[in-house]
Amino acid sequence: MSKDVENNTEKSLIEFVYKFVQNCLASKPVIVLGSGHSSVYGIPDVHQIGEYLVANVTSTIKKEDEVAWNKFQEVLKQKHLEAALHEVQLSPQVTKLIIEKTWEYIYSADKRALYQIINSLSGGFPLARLYNHLFQSTHSRISIITTNYDNIAEYAADVAGYAWTTGFNYGYIGQRCVKQPVTIYKHQTPFRMVDIWKVHGSIRWYRGGDGIVYNFPSTDGLPEGFVPAIVTPGINKYKDTHEEPFRSIMAGADLALDSGNSFFCVGYGFNDDHIQPKLLEKCRQYNKNIVVLAKKLTDAAKKVLMDGGCKHFLAFEDADGGTRMFNCEHSTGVVLKDMKLWSMGDLLDRVL
Repeated sequence: MSKDVENNTEKSLIEFVYKFVQNCLASKPVIVLGSGHSSVYGIPDVHQIGEYLVANVTSTIKKEDEVAWNKFQEVLKQKHLEAALHEVQLSPQVTKLIIEKTWEYIYSADKRALYQIINSLSGGFPLARLYNHLFQSTHSRISIITTNYDNIAEYAADVAGYAWTTGFNYGYIGQRCVKQPVTIYKHQTPFRMVDIWKVHGSIRWYRGGDGIVYNFPSTDGLPEGFVPAIVTPGINKYKDTHEEPFRSIMAGADLALDSGNSFFCVGYGFNDDHIQPKLLEKCRQYNKNIVVLAKKLTDAAKKVLMDGGCKHFLAFEDADGGTRMFNCEHSTGVVLKDMKLWSMGDLLDRVL
């Protein structure tokens, strides 16, 4: 192939990529955020959480739990955290420790992320920029679905100047809103809202002894008598998500997925059974467009996209000298040189 033909082919491919992403963003996408998105702001991923648990839980394990905990550590050396927690049955006491230590780790990182964002307000915030772009339309609501416990999606809405809801009333002691969706009004005019469906809970949610979950946005530690309302990987994951507020949150997330015209996924590994069956159904049966950005696409993501019958997708990951792009015509990937399209900020720079 001559140099001119090669250049023209690459130019044509790039134009196709830009148009595909633009069409996806123009059709009111549902945004799916995974841990890869939050890691940019220093929020630990599942591997770092596993290391933190080993370092901070081991010394507190009681004698009767030592055998199971040692087995868990051995499995964790070979597999990721969720697989280890599924394979090894840990006692309720150890499970409680895991929840509290996971909350502690994410909570501290989230606080640092907030100050990082505050100190760089003039430097741009890709997710806030995406919100602004999507609201340059008649749309009154944006749907975010996330497996993350942190508050990055909420901070982005604040930076962009939009109201947001995670299913709780506003205030220092937020109670769950039974009636959904939540709408904020000013002079009888509804704010544009960002609906953030946190299917695994939040570091700001706490369950009291009576079983009721509250949103405490201003606490500086774990309130006495409460436990973090986060769903950690493991055997109890599916039981926990059948309780409130998770039942209502999942119902809202399902409704968002059903009504979504396209999907824009950032740092999502396609390892969660609560989201991807519905997402895959929409892409398979209804030919919805889906764009996936990741530093490194997981094997699960590649399997879902390329072996799952999706016909209209683009996926990007980091590559030496550029970005590796995947779609139906390039199942093994093609490198787009001198670009960082796997990074949301760089992608928005080029397509908006």
